[in-house]
Amino acid sequence: MKVRQSDLALWGRCPLAYRYTHIDGLPRKQSGALTFGSIVHDCVLWLEVNKDLEGAVERFKRLWLDPESMGAEYAIDYYVKGTNWRKYQEQGEKILRDWWPLIQWDSDVVLGREYEFDVPIGDGHVLHGTIDKLLIRYVPKINQRVLLVSDYKTNAKAPTYDWLADNLQFTAYSYATTQPEFWTGMPDGEALFERVSSFPRHGEWVALKGPKRMDAGERGPAQYNRLIHAVNALSDSVAMRIFVPNISGESCRYCEFREKCGLEPIDD
Repeated sequence: MKVRQSDLALWGRCPLAYRYTHIDGLPRKQSGALTFGSIVHDCVLWLEVNKDLEGAVERFKRLWLDPESMGAEYAIDYYVKGTNWRKYQEQGEKILRDWWPLIQWDSDVVLGREYEFDVPIGDGHVLHGTIDKLLIRYVPKINQRVLLVSDYKTNAKAPTYDWLADNLQFTAYSYATTQPEFWTGMPDGEALFERVSSFPRHGEWVALKGPKRMDAGERGPAQYNRLIHAVNALSDSVAMRIFVPNISGESCRYCEFREKCGLEPIDD
């Protein structure tokens, strides 16, 4: 199987939702939040590369006015209660204007942005993903340079540090960097791999609404073994067609497959 960390997240949230999405191929509705997050990611990347705040703001306004210019899949079907087009427009511009003063003087060594990879994992599977930003950063509290995976989020609610320490997304990305296949898409990738092979792997959750940087902690062999177990378990679930539904209210409340499961629809 080719497995994405987002597949693991969806399967972990509800195996039945994973089946509806990836096995049955049921159509999904696109929320305003998902489209907003994709556009902000694009504009933050553009801002950091081009170092042009006003250009990034104009880019956001243009894309938010016409999200389908990025692709038909970004057409918005609904907004969650309490959100709307205008609120997101205001938030997008604020995020960019708040982020630029924080990021423009960074001394990190950036190795890649929106970097896509495929590496072997588990029982013959492939781990696929895209890293928002990969960099080398000096961390004073441990007096050491680390290889850091930085992931940008537009969630309104920030997670706890305990949750981040166990989060499989950062484990997946960190694991990928330990595989030589990860580096083949970079110039002088083999030399880079050798250079950073001894660096600790760390994750960073960037809450763009704030903004706030949160240390997701170090990843190592114990976390990688947990990831491999999860990938193999997902593969077994698909092979045996066993998809146990998660019946928790937290999982079901905003699930796009509520009606498929026999639940009453909720107001957009």
